[in-house]
Amino acid sequence: MVVELENDINLNLDIIQEGTIKVHSQIINDLSSGIYSSPASCIKELVNNSYDADASKVIIRIKPINDTIILVDDGNGMNAIDFDNNFAWISKSNKRNRGEISQKFNRPLIGKIGIGFIAVNEICNSMRVISSKEGEPVKFIADIDFDKIIESNEEDKIIKGTYKLINEEEDEDEHYTIIELNDLKDSIKGILNDQQYYAELARKKNKHFDNPSLRSMKEILEAYKRKKIKIFREENAYVQFILDLASYIPVEYIDDAPIVGHDDEIISGIVDKHKNLNFKVDLDGIELKKPIYFTPSPEQPYACASFSKKIPLKNGESDTFIEVKGYFFSSDRLLTPRELNGVSIKIKGIPIAAEFGYDTTFMAYPNHVDQLYRNWISGEIYVEKGLEEAMNIDRKSFRITHPHYIALQNFLHQYLRENFFSKDVQQIYEKNKKKRAEKKKEIDRIKKEKILNSDEVIVSLVKNTNGNGSKVNSSNTPISTNPISLKSNSNQSTVEINQKYKNQFKKSDWINLEDIFIIFEKSYNESIGDTDVMKNLFYKYVADLKKK
Repeated sequence: MVVELENDINLNLDIIQEGTIKVHSQIINDLSSGIYSSPASCIKELVNNSYDADASKVIIRIKPINDTIILVDDGNGMNAIDFDNNFAWISKSNKRNRGEISQKFNRPLIGKIGIGFIAVNEICNSMRVISSKEGEPVKFIADIDFDKIIESNEEDKIIKGTYKLINEEEDEDEHYTIIELNDLKDSIKGILNDQQYYAELARKKNKHFDNPSLRSMKEILEAYKRKKIKIFREENAYVQFILDLASYIPVEYIDDAPIVGHDDEIISGIVDKHKNLNFKVDLDGIELKKPIYFTPSPEQPYACASFSKKIPLKNGESDTFIEVKGYFFSSDRLLTPRELNGVSIKIKGIPIAAEFGYDTTFMAYPNHVDQLYRNWISGEIYVEKGLEEAMNIDRKSFRITHPHYIALQNFLHQYLRENFFSKDVQQIYEKNKKKRAEKKKEIDRIKKEKILNSDEVIVSLVKNTNGNGSKVNSSNTPISTNPISLKSNSNQSTVEINQKYKNQFKKSDWINLEDIFIIFEKSYNESIGDTDVMKNLFYKYVADLKKK
């Protein structure tokens, strides 16, 4: 049936007239640019399509030199008719016509609205789809050109793009989908075409080259901690892309995550559920896993609470509720990386939030209440029933007036007040803070004691002579290259630190060593070049210093 897009409306009186509401293709452009604001949010739509298609593995290869991103999955696949009826129709999704779970792995289906396909238009100008459906001896190849949006007549107002398709023979046992994103836009090429990619090329050419921080998600996050990086955005754009994408797809947790060393039945159940999804994503050789990895230590007290709750709705129906499960983790200091601060609310396992999946407002928790402690907390809430209808089309936010949202918001705020913002918890934090300060003071004292008693320091100082007790030469240059050197004139003496060794100790350690350097000079001057006398005097003055 052909629908006339131009309405035949006139000014005749007393006649009922009918018309159609038209949508211009520009509205689709505006919609997609608002929903898919980052490259990772675009790619995750394709990955989640593979998940819904019962793929067990998705392989992603980023080739900025070739101006291409390739995704390959081993899912159900599709034929040309499936492609035209579903994939090529924006805002039309038939995924849930067969139920709420996938046929092979019984996964909760993510896709519902049918707008994920427009995501790719934000990062590339053309794409190719190749797919084969199991049991059918045919595959199709479709080339889509997003640049060819026809605007020559009224009918084209609803066309987003054009494609050309051809069917070819294929083994009927094959099932897969290959998506090639070509002619990448500059916005994504600038993110992906960075030094990490060239470092990988160098590694393949040079067997001695190794970059351990890019071998696994765990090593990426451990590198963050080792380098004391406080926010993901301090890292290069390529690694940010990896972490952002991993936040938005239903992959497993890192081993021992989300909280290393913490035993909790509910959290273990969440972790096991993700393992049982049988879904893996390989991005340039890295298996993507959820970038949530808290590693508390005895020196860093923490609190953790989990829950499994049916939350009744205030609509007069006692049997109506939403069902949630999750946990909250809190340290007694500023949470890092900062992108994990907040609450990640997940529907069908996918977070509904902006970058990295966390709502830093904790569902609009009052700003004037417990602001300090909010910065210490991270949590995940998996919605197992309800709330989906409250989700906005952008998949980043909720309709805050929806009854499901209000019910969850009330539960969350009460839960935080009782478990993390209470006076008892605050007192524990303050007590832990005091203990930590006292422990640091004791550690500093022990460090100083160790330095003062160190024979290595004396040996190093003595080596700064020429072996028979003479000082540095007349040009004030040490005869040997050592960590320190002493320079003197008639007015004063100064100690210089060799730049090679300067960063091997903390500034506080060098401050402690200054006293030793002064004692060394005094001992040297009084010993008149006799190293044995100098050592005895040195130990004596060190002992006097320790008594102070």
